Amino acid sequence: MKPLPPIHPPLVNASGILSYPEVFRAFEKAGACLGGYVTKSVGPVEKAGNENPVVVYSEEKDAPVLNSLALPTQSPDDWEKDLSTLRLERSRLIVSIYGGTPEEFAQVAERMAPFADALEVNLGCPNKVPGERTIMESIGQVPSLSGEVIRLVRAACEKPIVAKLSPNSDYLAVAEACLAAGADALGCGNTLGPGLAIDLTSRQPILAGTTGGVSGPALKPINLRMTYEAYARFQCPIIAYGGIAAWRDAVEYTMAGACVLGIGTAFLGKGTHESAALTRAIWEGVLAYLDGLSFPDLVGAAHGLSAPDLTHA
Repeated sequence: MKPLPPIHPPLVNASGILSYPEVFRAFEKAGACLGGYVTKSVGPVEKAGNENPVVVYSEEKDAPVLNSLALPTQSPDDWEKDLSTLRLERSRLIVSIYGGTPEEFAQVAERMAPFADALEVNLGCPNKVPGERTIMESIGQVPSLSGEVIRLVRAACEKPIVAKLSPNSDYLAVAEACLAAGADALGCGNTLGPGLAIDLTSRQPILAGTTGGVSGPALKPINLRMTYEAYARFQCPIIAYGGIAAWRDAVEYTMAGACVLGIGTAFLGKGTHESAALTRAIWEGVLAYLDGLSFPDLVGAAHGLSAPDLTHA
């Protein structure tokens, strides 16, 4: 397995949230405490995704979040132009990719690898444009197909590969197939669902795509379990996503087995400086909890096992 690049502090943004190069630059300038940045998923062709509204979000504490973005992306040519001029001073770049076929995953990986410190392979998205037929609905639910994607991506590039799993699946079987095919780490995991929200005034579904992936606080118990079970089975590097909004969430995921922590919906409704302050508060809280111990010693602590050095932190 190829080690993940050093990501310190071990915090990243989740793909799809504030995940374009100009945002990364703004975050670095604002002093964000992120050791890595993850791009929006890059697909084989330009795609508009769903029209607005694409997000259901409430400022009420612990309210669920739904999105039906449906993987919008600019063209690979435009991504190459943007990423070729990106200069991160302190952080690593993880490029998220997806495709319509296993071969397309490999083609995108080959084009994006020169700009990335690692690739995150998006193996499932519950969102789609109404009427769209896409393997992204099911690819992460079929171990053999997920393994084939990773095998072709592995052949196409030398960079570390993170297989981002879907909670809508037998994710341990999918993870096993991906690791056997050449994945170096797991992403635990993507959004759940899809789910539904209805507007009480119009009496219609709120999202333009009708349904959307569930994220935020409602996702945390699901992906925390995924992280725990994946670490117990494989003891491999894990990037965890889902409802991380405070240092306590980060500590829980770390003890479950994550060596890198992704922040997503906690950024919603916040400006750049407020978001940067949130990342600092989360990491400062983790350090206070550690009370002088090293972060790697906390990885997998809930299992009662000696944690391998997976983080480079």
